[in-house]
Amino acid sequence: MILKRMYEDYDLAIERILIKEYKRLKLTMQEMSVLLALFSIYKKRKTFSISAISRRVELSQNEIGTSVESLMNKGFMTILLEKKDGKEREVFELDPTFKKIEELYQQDDLEKLKLIHESSIGITIKLLEQGLGRLLMGHELENVRRWYDEKNYTHEGIIEAIELAKDRVSIKHVERFLTQVIPDPVEIDQDVENALDEIFKKIK
Repeated sequence: MILKRMYEDYDLAIERILIKEYKRLKLTMQEMSVLLALFSIYKKRKTFSISAISRRVELSQNEIGTSVESLMNKGFMTILLEKKDGKEREVFELDPTFKKIEELYQQDDLEKLKLIHESSIGITIKLLEQGLGRLLMGHELENVRRWYDEKNYTHEGIIEAIELAKDRVSIKHVERFLTQVIPDPVEIDQDVENALDEIFKKIK
């Protein structure tokens, strides 16, 4: 998990992310306070202790216990038994929280891509209708959507094909130009540096 690695190796301000996103993560203020306390403890040790949390929040032990149970039920943390020096102790893990934040931001990115996708289709339909001097028919609209949904061509390549068709604009002619010169496939850059840039933008 990139977020966990950034938190442990580069001291990512996870607290700022939680304060900003707790509502979207469907956390109550009380749950967020306890989760922040757990992250504070996590930096020093992973032993679970209600009293250690109570020193960091203005909540009763019952309220802390209720919040911890809720955080576990919502999938933000886990508590495990660990043997050390022949003794058992409770330790907590916050990996699920890192995962939930990453999933939230991934969903944001998918929504942005969806908007860009729909906007590109709209631009292409408008250009084709201008060239044809009429509205596209149902099967023509399906063809245009297929160009994008199947991801065989880039948006730029489709626009270029429409421009090449000039006064002979039609779905058939545009497809002919598209199949004659197939652009290089679009690669999604998954470089860690780009991921870091995106995450830092979100927490500013």
